[in-house]
This record gives sequence, C-alpha cells and structure tokens, in this order.
Amino acid sequence: AYFVDAEGWVVAALEAAVAVAGLPEGTAGPVMPLMRFLWYPEEGSTLAPHVDMPRTDAATGLSSTYSFLLYLSDCPAGGETLLLESVEGDEEAAVHGGVAAGKRGVVAAIAPK
Repeated sequence: AYFVDAEGWVVAALEAAVAVAGLPEGTAGPVMPLMRFLWYPEEGSTLAPHVDMPRTDAATGLSSTYSFLLYLSDCPAGGETLLLESVEGDEEAAVHGGVAAGKRGVVAAIAPK
C-alpha cells in the first residue's frame, strides 16, 4: 500500500535515524513523504520482479533517487530481497509495472536478521 506522511512524523523519525547513522555529508538527501509498505501475510508470498521508478513529491518537486528497505518484523523463513541489475528497456517496461526481458545478475542480496 502507498502511504503519504501528511503529518510528517514518519519522515521526522527516518531523518533522525539517518542523522544518528553518521553518514558522510551529502550522502543522504531529504526523506520524502511518499512511501510504499509491503505486507506478506503468508509465508512464501512474493513481489514480482520490478523496477523502482522515481516518484515526485507534488508539494516540494523533489524526486526520489534511492530505494530504502526497512524490515518491520522478523520472519521464520524467507524475507530475502534481491536487487537486480538493470537491463536496456527497464525504464519503458516499468511504466507498465514490469521489467524488460533479459538475463540479469544480482547486485545485492538482502535478508532480515
């Protein structure tokens, strides 16, 4: 589900967490109020391969440049996220919710602890 942090409390908490992380100056941009939360009610649920396209905040004109993953709960099995390398045609396919055909490598594999 998509979420807009109209009151700003989620954005404020994420910005505080980024500040505490001590990232080098200029590494992290502002946190946008447009967010997407995924909930997998059953073990083995998945999200089809896709491309995270930039989103633009109508109020500020800022566009997203990064995807941020935050696991809100543990799971007894699974939970992995594979970040795939892009291939030519992904941007065009993403407009329709998909990815271009073609073999691609895994850039990073992320799993909850």
